[in-house]
Amino acid sequence: MKKILGVNISHHCSCAYFENNILKEYYEEDRFNKQKGFSPDETKKNNFSYEYQMFKKFENITFDVVVFSSYGRGHIQLEMPIIEKCLKQLNYKKYYFNINNHHIYHATCGYFFSKFNQAIALISDGGGEMSINSLSRVLQSIFLINEKEVIPKYKYFFNKKVNYSYNFVLDEIDYVMSNKSKAGLKYIEYLNKTYFKTGEEGQLMGIAAYKDKGTDLDKNILEIANNAQEKTLKDLVELIEKAKEYSDCKNLILSGGYHLNCLNNFKLVKLYPEYNFFVDPVPYDAGTAIGCVFYYENYL
Repeated sequence: MKKILGVNISHHCSCAYFENNILKEYYEEDRFNKQKGFSPDETKKNNFSYEYQMFKKFENITFDVVVFSSYGRGHIQLEMPIIEKCLKQLNYKKYYFNINNHHIYHATCGYFFSKFNQAIALISDGGGEMSINSLSRVLQSIFLINEKEVIPKYKYFFNKKVNYSYNFVLDEIDYVMSNKSKAGLKYIEYLNKTYFKTGEEGQLMGIAAYKDKGTDLDKNILEIANNAQEKTLKDLVELIEKAKEYSDCKNLILSGGYHLNCLNNFKLVKLYPEYNFFVDPVPYDAGTAIGCVFYYENYL
């Protein structure tokens, strides 16, 4: 019986235990330590001294493989101390880590739950992947995915130091490099204009519906919230239109932290009735603990 543990060391630190490609157990560390959205490099304790409570569930298991996922801290040397600390608490035969696979793990997590035979996976977040340099973050990706392969087709990179947008093709993948934010990052920028804090994007989403409703809520905040919804929805519409260039498949998977935005997800369903939508139930970074195991076992 093959036993694999997926570990997400990004924010919303999590782990997923698979036996013979079946998900058996799943945990998020903040459920144990009560630090909401816990990230290993954001705890007040040193990375080398922190003990992961979720790993205590597996003290009597020896894993064939431990697969790690992360959002990309800028350099492998920033990731390895966290990985090494995790491994000290686990019994394992080998481990696997690819610093550039963040978005593909979002895609495979969504695919795992969707039960589609084939699909187009659209990934949108605040910049969880970094595969060119430490200044450039992938905000949006498109993958074609089926039971045999995951094919990256499009990546939108944000780099605030770029003076203009430009496109290029590398290994049959379309790249855009731009200083214009999209989707998840754009939403965070709107959030930063309000009194809401990081992690309170849901509150901003919620009050957007109260614009022009005659409430006592701050009209400036309501305007910002409404713009956040409308402008980022436009980014997703553009991404779907882009996806049409790569496939006529009618199954769409939405993943990445932006797709916690259930209001705009619903609007997309209404705008594109010809598509079968599936929203990843764990679209934020915690879900990559599931996606990384599914990817490793089925595609590597």
